[in-house]
Formats: sequence, C-alpha cells, structure tokens
Amino acid sequence: MATTITAYNQLSHIIANHDLDALTLKLALVTSAYTFAATHTLWSDASGSEVAAGDGYTTGGETIGSLSLTLATAQTTLDAADVTWTALTKTFRRAVCYASGTVIALTNPVLFSILFDDTPADIVVAGVDYQVRWNASGIILIGS
Repeated sequence: MATTITAYNQLSHIIANHDLDALTLKLALVTSAYTFAATHTLWSDASGSEVAAGDGYTTGGETIGSLSLTLATAQTTLDAADVTWTALTKTFRRAVCYASGTVIALTNPVLFSILFDDTPADIVVAGVDYQVRWNASGIILIGS
C-alpha cells in the first residue's frame, strides 16, 4: 500500500499567479465514487463524492493550517501542518485539496489529490483520530 499525491493541471498556474500561503486550503475526503482526472478544475467536480457529514467529519473538509510556500531558484515547496479528523468513522478512498473561495476567477479550485492506497482500496476507520502527515520535505515540490 502506497500513498500518492497527484496535482491537478492548474496547480502550477495558481502557484505562479497567487500567494498560496495567503489562501484558505481545505482537505476533504471522498469515496471511491470519485474518479480522479487531472483536468478537473473545481471542488464541485469532486464534492458529489464527498463522505457524509458526521462521525468526526464536517462537510467541506478540514482547513490546512500553517501554510508556507518557499520559492527557490529551481524549486517551489508547499508545506503545512498535518491534518487530523478526531474520532473519525468513515470509509473513503482519497482526499482532495482545494482553495476555498475565488482564485484567479475560479471558485474553489482543486490543487491536488491524495490516493491513500494505490491498490486501490478503501480506507475504513472507526472512531479513530485519522491524521494526514505531510512529508518532512513538504507536501508538493515543483521544479527540480
């Protein structure tokens, strides 16, 4: 079982044209009914497959805190605090990160998707604190 993060096509355009760490980013859980496509642009492309509210989950997902965007000559790094759902009881396949609000004329644009199990298989949790822990090197690295 491996976890993969895949960017949506407009991620680099949004990073190049907007101060990402000034945005409110959300991480929402979706079921296996959602089929990832890098060409999706808005949260509404995935939100129909979001897990139901309740049992430790709030519709729209959790806000990703402590965002930082580091720009270097050949590389841009996005990092943030880990995300935790407390006492979560859900079945899900992916998480979708989106910017809450209007960014470059897009309402709630999606940035990246996390496939938690590349088998692929659903993740089933019952009453646990489920945490998405970002890599120590950051969430997304763009460039060499």
